Amino acid sequence: MKKTVLTGLFLMSLVSFGEEVVIYGPESMKWIETSAGEIFKEKTGASIKYIPIDGVIPRMKLEKRNPKADIVVGLTDINYLEAKKDGLLKNYKPTTAGNIAKEEFIIDKEWSVTPIDYGMLALNYNYDKIKKDLTTFEDLKDYPKELLIQDPRSFTGEAFMLWTIGVYGKDWLKFWESLKPSILTVSSGWSDSFAKFSVGEGSIMSGYASSSIYFYQDGNENKYKSYIPSEGGYAYLEGAALINKKDIKESAEEFLNFVLEPEFQKLALEKNYMFPVIEYKLPEDYKYVPTTDKIVRLDAEYVNENMENWKKQLIEVLKK
Repeated sequence: MKKTVLTGLFLMSLVSFGEEVVIYGPESMKWIETSAGEIFKEKTGASIKYIPIDGVIPRMKLEKRNPKADIVVGLTDINYLEAKKDGLLKNYKPTTAGNIAKEEFIIDKEWSVTPIDYGMLALNYNYDKIKKDLTTFEDLKDYPKELLIQDPRSFTGEAFMLWTIGVYGKDWLKFWESLKPSILTVSSGWSDSFAKFSVGEGSIMSGYASSSIYFYQDGNENKYKSYIPSEGGYAYLEGAALINKKDIKESAEEFLNFVLEPEFQKLALEKNYMFPVIEYKLPEDYKYVPTTDKIVRLDAEYVNENMENWKKQLIEVLKK
């Protein structure tokens, strides 16, 4: 019996050996090819090719009849529905699904997407330049041409837009119109905003609460700060999914098994500055991440019905 099992495992490794898993996702997750890719290749014999794309769902729609990628990462517990309803995702429940720590981390009971990490949005700012603690969304209006945001067609830009809708409700566009004088740059994605922010091009940026860890590790915990506005925070889950195509690579399924293993979850902590979805002891520096008990939530179906219209409306405001 033992011989049969070992033979089966050997044959499985042969199936994957030499395969290439093509992954679409945000610029900020390129570490999946390098850091995670090395471990994945050791485990399966398959390599990872990561293609960073901001606005990945429109790209998937363009390629629907002839998908170029095998996996998409960075889908959230909100925008995954858009991809699912358009038939862009293939259901798959990882063999490691039992590692997930809490039931609420499961994004979709049909397993069109697998949770990989979670976090909260925040506003990061240069305290040396601002010279005061920021506490609300309204505080942003006091700093003309200092705010760096992301295009709402990018992952973080979309999430920030949804955050403001959760806080301001039907008046969310009025908030954006009043915020416009404070906006310095609308970047293509988080990485571009952070690069500008890091060299002093703008004193405030929309980003992640966990960026506080990076500031601490870099010795800049007194220069840079992060805050979650008192109006309420926005929590989100990130996931990975099989792209719906005729031939599903076995190594693509193995990648979804891999993302719920400790090695990948550790990298999500260290490289993505996000919280793990499995039981995992957090490093000491995570105590610097701001949190809040006041969370704004949006219904995924409601968001899916209105998302494209909201993006168009916001883009029009930003163009004025």
